[in-house]
Amino acid sequence: MTANWFEAKVKYIKMMEDGRERKVTESYLLDAMTYTEAEGRVIKELESMIRGDYYITSLKKSNITELLESEDEADDRWYKAKVDIIDAEEISGKEKSSSQYHLIAAANIEVALQRLKKSLETYIVPCELKSLTDTNFMDVFPYLSEEEELLPDNFKPVQPISDFDVEENDDFNSAE
Repeated sequence: MTANWFEAKVKYIKMMEDGRERKVTESYLLDAMTYTEAEGRVIKELESMIRGDYYITSLKKSNITELLESEDEADDRWYKAKVDIIDAEEISGKEKSSSQYHLIAAANIEVALQRLKKSLETYIVPCELKSLTDTNFMDVFPYLSEEEELLPDNFKPVQPISDFDVEENDDFNSAE
């Protein structure tokens, strides 16, 4: 399944380290199928992180095509890379390129470049790095499949329909 990345900007009042309150706007990246789902996911993810009122000032589709996450705690920055994939047209033989955008978690730009190069080594087609820049993303929320989501303790599995005895249901038999 292809990821549909959305960029969300959220404005709220943040308590600074010196104790003062300051109005800030932070950017987040999340995977969702629709704008409605993206908005709901932003609200769900941020309600535990932000105290007080906040609102989404912007929600737009992102051009990110690949996400290179990291398990290392030191990789707390997100870097965006533009990579041109070079291909030759079969008929004319002319080279054409298409751009892909990668988001890389890394501690600094050198680490991001190393991780990107390692990822690009798996490509069969020739590619060229056009740019690598720091982003303002505070966090990235990939999509979790239903198998990965944990059910609350108070939820119980629904009894499958095959477990019901159809003959015992008078409403069902009266339709015959």
